[in-house]
Amino acid sequence: MSLSRHLGRTLIELLPPAVANELEATVARIFTTEEPVRNLELSGDKGPKDTPWTWLVSAYPVKTPPRQVRWAGVIVLDASDRKRSEEALRRTEKLAATGRLAASIAHEINNPLEAITNLLFLLRNFCSLQDPALNYVVMAEHEAQRIAEITQQTLRFYRQSTQPTRASMSELLGSVLSLYHGRLNTLGIHVERGFDPEMDLFCFAGELRQVFANLVGNAIDATAAGGRLVVRARRSRNWGDFGREGVRFVVADTGTGMDAKTRERIFEAFFTTKEVVGTGLGLWVSYEIIVKHHGFVRVRSRVVGSGKASGTVFAVFIPDDSGLASQPFSTIESGLHPGAGLT
Repeated sequence: MSLSRHLGRTLIELLPPAVANELEATVARIFTTEEPVRNLELSGDKGPKDTPWTWLVSAYPVKTPPRQVRWAGVIVLDASDRKRSEEALRRTEKLAATGRLAASIAHEINNPLEAITNLLFLLRNFCSLQDPALNYVVMAEHEAQRIAEITQQTLRFYRQSTQPTRASMSELLGSVLSLYHGRLNTLGIHVERGFDPEMDLFCFAGELRQVFANLVGNAIDATAAGGRLVVRARRSRNWGDFGREGVRFVVADTGTGMDAKTRERIFEAFFTTKEVVGTGLGLWVSYEIIVKHHGFVRVRSRVVGSGKASGTVFAVFIPDDSGLASQPFSTIESGLHPGAGLT
């Protein structure tokens, strides 16, 4: 809309009532006190992209030669991105502190857990236990092993390598699924795994683990009880350059899906559909990690009520490339394609 179409209109005609009233009161104060107002913060819930917005407003008196206030000048600075960045930074600091605490607890758990494991071993092998006592000891050993796996996975997420190495994809994807084992069982989500135990990839293993933790976590959030989660990986070639070999990963669910408007923004920083529990950084960070690996990502989704099965499919290609320091190249392809979702 051109500027000329706003001429002659009042603030209440241009802005939401609460914001217009605040600005009018500020302008009136300028004429009364003849003093400037600096960095007045105004905010609202719905901006141009249906996101919260924040303005910083400064107003100042404009005086005529007799030193009388004739006009008031108003400068408006859009501080929405800065506000979202500050909020995201606060949340990230909380998450980082929680991660450090979790890693510390996991490390401390290992010592008494090792003692418990050894004691259970002695009970099973040297105490001549009979059923059902022996069965109880075996069950306790199994549960202690599960605790050990959880602590090791927690430490893997926190202690990420700074250099790319050749990593086992089976171990990487398995550790992510083990991390969500409790939620998957509670919701009764059926997991379909499809990856070669011997397959490896030259990559930043800790960062790729973070990518798939985000994708699997989002899939679980979107999937109702009794749904399906598919996690697959196989050797493949670059979609646009068949001369480049790598690994293609697929994370698919039978969840609620995403409409076209949401799909267009899923890799945008601070965009989230999870209200107060989401930071809007998970998929943005994941995309940056994929770029760092010179990879590609495709997204297909179909929403509930489309007349067909709903769900979302993320397909990620990571080249098996030892030259990760070269200029990154990536693309995003998103939208509703034939065969989107799970069939």
